[in-house]
Amino acid sequence: MNKTRLFGILILIIGIILMYTLDNDLSSFISGVLIGAGGAVTIAGKTFFSRKSS
Repeated sequence: MNKTRLFGILILIIGIILMYTLDNDLSSFISGVLIGAGGAVTIAGKTFFSRKSS
């Protein structure tokens, strides 16, 4: 596992914890964004804005 996938899993876990601990509309939206971003980064395994030149 590379560092980016571990970072994605960490974001996913933080989003899930926020969803179940806070009860507010804005915090639910933020936790949903975190869960979505964490899932995308975990599956992709790379960030979308980083490019390596060869």
